Amino acid sequence: MNFFKKNDNRIAGIVGTVAVHLLLLLALLFWGLRTVVPKDETGLEVDYGTDDMGEGLFEPAPMSAIEDVMDNSASEPASPPDVTPPIPEDQVTQDIEESLEVKAEKERKKAEELKRQEEIRKQKELLAKQERERKEKEAKAQKASSTAKNAFAGSTAGKGTDNNTKNQGIAGGEGNQGVVSGTPGAQNYTDGGGIGSSYSLSGRKIVGSVPRPAYNRNEAGIIVVTIEVDPSGKVLSAKAGAAGTTIGDATLRREAELAAKKAKFNANNGSQIQTGTITYKYILN
Repeated sequence: MNFFKKNDNRIAGIVGTVAVHLLLLLALLFWGLRTVVPKDETGLEVDYGTDDMGEGLFEPAPMSAIEDVMDNSASEPASPPDVTPPIPEDQVTQDIEESLEVKAEKERKKAEELKRQEEIRKQKELLAKQERERKEKEAKAQKASSTAKNAFAGSTAGKGTDNNTKNQGIAGGEGNQGVVSGTPGAQNYTDGGGIGSSYSLSGRKIVGSVPRPAYNRNEAGIIVVTIEVDPSGKVLSAKAGAAGTTIGDATLRREAELAAKKAKFNANNGSQIQTGTITYKYILN
């Protein structure tokens, strides 16, 4: 009995489900799946054109409008054509050719001006270089002249020159003429040449006399020795060949350096090493 009741319930459930789905399907068919057709025609406008070679910013008039215009123009009297006389060919190209010529002339003048300015600049540089070289030569000549003048000026020499000595000798020059033997105080000046000497050391004086180098060469001229002197007055170094030197003999230069190292100057209260010169003038009889 229970078995039949269960089967009846199943059948009723299946029938109810099918009926509900049929009702939903009918409702969709009648109310939910309708196509609404608009009253006015609408859609996306597409322009396929009228000519494959079309060009320009404006749309040409439709063919019907063109035909109407043609019909109207046929009925109206034709107006005389607007005939404009042609421009002569020489007048057409005249302005262009003239402008090209004017431009070329401007470019040519500009190039000439740049070239002229470059030549002026080079000329100025050359003159400035020559002026510098001239001034350098004058300065060197003046320095050499001052060195020689300070070396043999006697009482008129510059600062640091031994102004307390007098000329000694018979050669007719300034300074102290020496003898070949180098004997201090010798009065015989006829046996060979002599050596005149002077020194230049700012604020310092020689102690005794300037040492004389050996003179055993047949050379005449000047040897200027650069010296370095400490505060106690001792000559620390001597190097021959400073500005004003005219003798290139290595032996005489070496002897001049050895003699200059023996010089002694007065002491001072300073602490720095001073640089000065001792000048030897070699005179042949």
